[in-house]
Amino acid sequence: MSVFRPLLFALACLAVLATGSAAEAQIAGVPVSCVDFRGFPVALVPAPQLPDVGAARIVNGQPVILINPRVLSAQAPVMQLFWYAHECAHHVRGHLANIAISNEADADCWAVKTGRNQGWFPPQAFQLLVEVLGNSPGSLWGHLPGPQRIQNMWGCYNQP
Repeated sequence: MSVFRPLLFALACLAVLATGSAAEAQIAGVPVSCVDFRGFPVALVPAPQLPDVGAARIVNGQPVILINPRVLSAQAPVMQLFWYAHECAHHVRGHLANIAISNEADADCWAVKTGRNQGWFPPQAFQLLVEVLGNSPGSLWGHLPGPQRIQNMWGCYNQP
């Protein structure tokens, strides 16, 4: 059975890519779209088996954002948009082609600046990001510990 999961997942990704639903995506009721650093549209693919809220991947040469709908729906709308923007940032900034520990902080920065510019994160909404992420322990993949992550995000939020 587990041999078929990757195959079924790849087929589901291809189906999403073939239907062109990347341009029709919505997060928290907000229309969203993402284009990678090469100009390729990034598809949003539901991935209920994902052990996290989201992930940026390349599937058969196509950029995708995998989102676990159960984990995402448990988040406030501001957090849903942040997670989407964070994963989009990995594609926009070319992180999958150039793996570095600093990519996570860069993705956070791009996400909060983009969210601010899109009107998703006015100061009062950004405060929720601070509350949710402020106590996170960080990760081996480069997510900064909560206080450092928030300091980085505030710095980015306040940049032009």
